[in-house]
Amino acid sequence: GSTDDPIVFALFDGMGGECKGEEASCLASEVFAEEVKKLEELALSGKEFMYETCEKANTAVNELRIEKQLTSMGTTVAAIYFSQDEVVACNMGDSKIFRIRDKKMIQISEDHTDEKIMSAMGIKKKPVLLQYIGVPDTEMAIEPYISKGDIQSEDVYVLCSDGVTDVLDINEMYEIICSNSADEAVRQILAEVNKKDGTDNSTVIVIKMV
Repeated sequence: GSTDDPIVFALFDGMGGECKGEEASCLASEVFAEEVKKLEELALSGKEFMYETCEKANTAVNELRIEKQLTSMGTTVAAIYFSQDEVVACNMGDSKIFRIRDKKMIQISEDHTDEKIMSAMGIKKKPVLLQYIGVPDTEMAIEPYISKGDIQSEDVYVLCSDGVTDVLDINEMYEIICSNSADEAVRQILAEVNKKDGTDNSTVIVIKMV
């Protein structure tokens, strides 16, 4: 397509056991890839594209879960959509999206976990996901968190799984990203995660606007 076509980046972090999580994340990524190919003819806004694609991915993962007779199967998603004049961020689960602008790195996604409720009750445990791709249709409707912003040159966007944010804090990531190219920043972040812990799957995407 032309350079005016929207561009989408997305990452998925499977859950529900190694094998099931991998299948769910692969399937969800295939659905996203298929929908991106249709973007030109769909004439959807970034928000509509994100919501509809999450719904389609959710249905596909549910169908696979039922076919395999499993009780649960799912994946997080963190995705970002760039068009000529807007950027739309979307997430379900605890994979995060950050933006660096004017030397500040902020989270623009929202974690779908029970962490706030649990910490208010003084309970310490790994937070449970309240939203993800693969939520059984009979249990609840999907509610992807979607935010819209403007595009500014020199903005940096970072998408990462909890395997990264459980190990590195926002300041450590900021330092690495600001002193390296996008490719090198990805390499260094993953190297740092592996050095410190790296027991979980770690995925990171760094996008630098020019």
